[in-house]
Amino acid sequence: MKIKLISLGCPKNLVDSEVILGKLGERGHSFTSSIDEADIIIINTCSFIKKARREAYAAISRAISKKDSSQRIIVCGCLPQLEKKELFRHYPGIDALLGSADFYEIDRVVNTLANGSSGLYLVNEPRFLYDSSFPRLLSTPPSYAYLKIAEGCSNRCSYCLVPYLRGKYRSRPVEDLLKEAKALVELGVRELILVAQDTTFYGRDLSKKASLPQLIKRLETIEKLRWVRLLYIHPAHLTLSLIRTMASLKKVSRYIDVPLQHTHNEILARMKRPQFKIAERLIDQLRESIPEIVIRTTFLLGFPGERESHFQKLLKDVEKLKFDWVGAFIYSPERGTSAYSLGPKVPSSVKRRRYRELMKIQRSITFKKNQRCIGKDYLVLVDKKGEGHTEFQCPSIDGRVFLEDGHKPGEMIRARISGVRDYYDLTASCCSSRQRRIGQKRS
Repeated sequence: MKIKLISLGCPKNLVDSEVILGKLGERGHSFTSSIDEADIIIINTCSFIKKARREAYAAISRAISKKDSSQRIIVCGCLPQLEKKELFRHYPGIDALLGSADFYEIDRVVNTLANGSSGLYLVNEPRFLYDSSFPRLLSTPPSYAYLKIAEGCSNRCSYCLVPYLRGKYRSRPVEDLLKEAKALVELGVRELILVAQDTTFYGRDLSKKASLPQLIKRLETIEKLRWVRLLYIHPAHLTLSLIRTMASLKKVSRYIDVPLQHTHNEILARMKRPQFKIAERLIDQLRESIPEIVIRTTFLLGFPGERESHFQKLLKDVEKLKFDWVGAFIYSPERGTSAYSLGPKVPSSVKRRRYRELMKIQRSITFKKNQRCIGKDYLVLVDKKGEGHTEFQCPSIDGRVFLEDGHKPGEMIRARISGVRDYYDLTASCCSSRQRRIGQKRS
């Protein structure tokens, strides 16, 4: 069968999509980028927030509008986990639904649909956790890949559907992760980006206790691996042990992603998040232990009860702490979360205005930080023709480095930053051959 896969949502969902492709490829199916050419259209969805659901609905509607009588549509992931059989009622053109942890059944479902069946429904309690025995067909550039170290979440933040959509936290064993990491590096991957709903909770659920510091120490020993990057750090679980381990390892990027959500304790308490002083202390410890550390964070704006005074404190803290990268989301009430019934509600116009104000301030901060890079030399990992990233930029999330042509994806070069585009992208030119060799020896 010819398969067209549409992957929506975050990098964690992308890993599931890569496993789907790997399983189907192993069974002899082929892939196409065209809906018109496909026998089977698979849409792997996200439904974390209303915006993600709208994107999923649009993708389903487009696929159904182009579907002919011989084609079959499979919708999998978080949207079927949330809405279950209601999706069949709203979209009669769907032929199969798979839950967020049921994608491992994809080959069986495809074969069943190929034999003329329809209306297949496999949405179970999310318990499955893939391992290194599952093939993956990478969709990222040759330079980097995501390593999903765990699935699910047990934090129960008041606004979040993830525990319901993905189940409780489930860590993969260290040895299994090392096996997959080595296989990825042998394929030519030079950077591994560690992802989970909360990477710092890693190992707490295993009978043989493991931890994120232990894992990254083991990853450090993989010979051809150049960088390890940490995303989705929960401030309540970021320990001094992890900070010291990061500072001691050469391959762990001087970059960390710590979503804070807010800086006012009243709002954080409503969100069921740790107090801001914990985050402030950790930021100080990170900058003291790893002087060149780059910190990305995320804020949730317009949470029920967020007054203008709460928001103004957030702006002052952003100006004071000067994060390198900031992402922001506008709150949407999610049925099934404890925050759903909270009030008072913040008007949509106010949410949008707060988003614009925050990002205006952050753009200026990021622009000034990027300007300081001009004239300095950095190692750049080439992602594709004319583009790459430094260890201070997470690919597909932060800015890029635009390079002269002539470098192969997966190659690591030393380049001198020559300018800033907009506020987040950099331009660079290669250093001399001698400078490049010296830089590679030092890295």
